[in-house]
Amino acid sequence: MSGRDMFPVDRVKPIAISIALAGALSASILLAAPAVPTAQAQPSSAMNLTPAEHARLLAQQTRPQKEVPFNPSAFDKYVGYYELTTTSFFHVFRHGDRYFAQLTGQPAVEQYPKSPTEFFATVVPAQISFVSNCAGKVSGLVLHQNGNLMPAQRVPKSVALAAEAALRMRIRENVASPGSAAATRSQIESYERTGHALYSQMSPALAAAARQQAAQSAALFKQLGAFESLRLFKVMPNGADDYLASFAHGRLEIFIVPLSSDRKVTGIFYHLLP
Repeated sequence: MSGRDMFPVDRVKPIAISIALAGALSASILLAAPAVPTAQAQPSSAMNLTPAEHARLLAQQTRPQKEVPFNPSAFDKYVGYYELTTTSFFHVFRHGDRYFAQLTGQPAVEQYPKSPTEFFATVVPAQISFVSNCAGKVSGLVLHQNGNLMPAQRVPKSVALAAEAALRMRIRENVASPGSAAATRSQIESYERTGHALYSQMSPALAAAARQQAAQSAALFKQLGAFESLRLFKVMPNGADDYLASFAHGRLEIFIVPLSSDRKVTGIFYHLLP
């Protein structure tokens, strides 16, 4: 939960709650320049907001938060697993009178109560709120960060553990997520042909972020020249694929989040290599 607009990676401050909680679906920004965060790493289910709504939420999320009294046992109904994306899950748990949320591939981040259903982190300006269904059972949470609202559905522990096991296997065998290589090539080729990202293959939230950074991204790809090759470097702890792309006049390291269920890119990050 620590970034500004990008997907969290090892070398960057984190995106979501741990984002101090790194590189995702903090959204986080690579601190070393030159870097072009051409994507906001957030789930495809992230709520679409107007610029005014985004600004209002960002102000709310970054202002000082106040802790309120809270009965530790009341947190137990929130304990469990929540699916943010197909490869990113929140594990919410309690240790005595302390409360934690841990996103896949990131360290656990302590949460502090601001209301009976809302909690905030201090390592980054991010909050989580819990949602209940009509029967009164906790059914999900919402991550409040970077001016966005990102819902996560509650799932059985077995679902989260199976996804984590599949991710460990991908990391061990260095296997890219389905479609990520083709999607990365398509984005690069779009810059070559048109000078901008392939917005139609992005989630609405990501396309909006890419449009905001269009001039910076276009300048980067123009500087790099003709595209030559793409190869997978490694799978990141949070499930993103780390690619190395070679061009006539330089190289890019590209991090791409696993595609959504409708085969859209929901997070991509470009890092110019020396």
